[in-house]
Amino acid sequence: MSTPATEIAVLPLVAGSTIEDPSTDAGDVFEFLLSTIAQQEGYRRANWGRRIESPNEVQMLVDWDSVDAHKKFIASDVYKPFLKRVGSIMDGPPSIHHAHIEPLPPATAASRFSAPVTEFVTFYLPSETSEADKNEFHEGMTEFGKVFQEHADGFRGTSTGWAVEELEHPSVGTGLGYVVVVGWDSVDAHMAFRETNEFKDAMGKLGSKIKGAVMHHVKFQQR
Repeated sequence: MSTPATEIAVLPLVAGSTIEDPSTDAGDVFEFLLSTIAQQEGYRRANWGRRIESPNEVQMLVDWDSVDAHKKFIASDVYKPFLKRVGSIMDGPPSIHHAHIEPLPPATAASRFSAPVTEFVTFYLPSETSEADKNEFHEGMTEFGKVFQEHADGFRGTSTGWAVEELEHPSVGTGLGYVVVVGWDSVDAHMAFRETNEFKDAMGKLGSKIKGAVMHHVKFQQR
């Protein structure tokens, strides 16, 4: 039985692209992007939004029945013309990888109806990390989630899981990726929790295994 997967894509937009307005050229292209993806076999849902820290980058979470379902779309006859048209609003190639995150869908973590702001983090671990150490790290993140629930004001929910592919960190090189999606009332709520002793103690227990991390915030919309 195939395992559901989330496509994690980052689209660098041409500055000034008004993708939220379907009456504009950019908005029309982005609606074409969403509708074309939604027509593919194995598609489940899509969440998308601009990164708050870098608004010309759009973060997409597209849930598929499996990684192969997404790859089938990439290999189809419609993909090249699709990519060409979408490329008209992009200022460079997209970044795309996959992850198996749970719970899926990340309803409490990446939905505008339940989480006004989403924290999106990728932790990078050494490529040679053993299965036993991966399981230990995942269990540690599960315990970290309990710290959120018990101590974080403004916390809405979380989904986590391993990336399928190895990922390239901008400064520490290639490694395993662990994705964490956290819903918050606001960016301020998240940043305030980071200053607490509970957060620092929980991170301290995980820090020796982490060789790098990338974090940003998104206001997601759902297709």
